[in-house]
Amino acid sequence: MTHVDATNHRLSRRRRAILISLVVGSVTLLMKWAAYLLTGSHAIQSDALESIVNILATGFALLSILLSARPPDPKYPYGYGKITYVSAGFEGGLITVAALVIFYEAIQGLIRRESMRNPGWGLVLIAGAGVICLLLGLWLLGQGKRHDSLVLKADGQHILTDSYTSFGVVIGLGLVSLTGWQWLDSLVAVLVALSILVTGYRLMRDALTGLMSRADRELLDRIVLALREVRRPDWIDVHQLRAWQSGDRTFVDFHLVVPRDWTVVQIHLASDLCLARLKELLGDSTEILIHFDPDQPALRGFRPMPAWTVASAVRIPAAGDLGNEEEPIQTEPSD
Repeated sequence: MTHVDATNHRLSRRRRAILISLVVGSVTLLMKWAAYLLTGSHAIQSDALESIVNILATGFALLSILLSARPPDPKYPYGYGKITYVSAGFEGGLITVAALVIFYEAIQGLIRRESMRNPGWGLVLIAGAGVICLLLGLWLLGQGKRHDSLVLKADGQHILTDSYTSFGVVIGLGLVSLTGWQWLDSLVAVLVALSILVTGYRLMRDALTGLMSRADRELLDRIVLALREVRRPDWIDVHQLRAWQSGDRTFVDFHLVVPRDWTVVQIHLASDLCLARLKELLGDSTEILIHFDPDQPALRGFRPMPAWTVASAVRIPAAGDLGNEEEPIQTEPSD
């Protein structure tokens, strides 16, 4: 299978997974609204409102997958991957609005002292929807890991959260049925709204940091270890290592200090080693830019840019220290 065929295959799998999520999510939404119409429960209404947000978010995730798969072009030289963070921010905003609506309806229910009807059917429908969401969320997480898709992983995590919410509602309705305390229904709705509000905040925070290309320390550490694996004794230093992600695409750039008398052939060999290992680690969609610097005493460990403009600088031990293979590469965060 060629690289293009493999890429198209992954895209097809991602599309299929998100379409399945959309269809199954629509079914669980209908189950929850049926439960709400039967019972008049504010807790069930809150769960159903969250499912509406899930459907909209999944639709946006499908759009994200289609757009982020486009290759870079002159108009968008870094590709379309940032749309995934816009999707997460949009989803977070919708969740926040849903939480506010749930708060309002729950308070109104307390004021009007409304009673819940037919709790038995409500419990059956919500429990069934919760189980379906749990299985769907676990499946999407597996598909996201298998096909290296951030969008599928995020959708899976959100649907898992939705299933936990449904199970919480089931517990709340069970307590209402056992005790006859109708106010518990509104209390459960408020707790669900608080949980949704936290999820919305996290999504908007992650979207903001993604759009601003915040340094990912875990990603940088993985790159450092990969460079150490392919390092050769005559490599002198690495500095100005930076990495950021845009959807499923990863961008890496760094400076590699080499002996002044190296030939073009030697530079290409070093470049090929780095490119092959990093693409093996991060995927074929990774774009890597290596700048080769000639060895000068002033360049060893030198950081020519102000610290606040560099995501992370990585230092490989100097040539005289390379005999100690146990010495770790030091990372220096730029706070």
